[in-house]
Amino acid sequence: MNKLFLLACAVFIVGCGTPATYKDPTGRELVVSLDKVNIQDFATAGSQMLQSMVSSPSFSKGAPVLQLGTITNDTADNFDTSLLLSKITVPLVNAGRVTLLDNDATANAARGSRANVPQPEYVLKGKILEDRSNAGSTRQSSFVFQLTLVEVKRGVAVWTDE
Repeated sequence: MNKLFLLACAVFIVGCGTPATYKDPTGRELVVSLDKVNIQDFATAGSQMLQSMVSSPSFSKGAPVLQLGTITNDTADNFDTSLLLSKITVPLVNAGRVTLLDNDATANAARGSRANVPQPEYVLKGKILEDRSNAGSTRQSSFVFQLTLVEVKRGVAVWTDE
């Protein structure tokens, strides 16, 4: 009888929990992170970086040829950094704002062996950093997304944001 009562209580407690809901990422009522980067972090950072990048002078002339560099994950979590890059590159490519070079080994070898294959004008690279703090039982994890657009010909950064 006791086991049945405990099982019924557990089902009742789980069933009465607050349902998950989407929150406005710009609003005051946000979802609290569980000490790791989540899809909302990538969406927010990607959107802000995209707006900053397209307003830079580098994008005022035509559709530059862009190659993706390394995005270093300098956090405690293992995640795919292409989530951040796709939030930036998909809108740029689909709007005709950049020509995106494939970055696999075969494509790189083909570019090196042929004269008529486009060469990158810019390389997008970056880093994702993490800062963890504790105060008693309260924990905070902050994540910083840093991106830099480097002009290949001169080897200089023409845009950077954090």
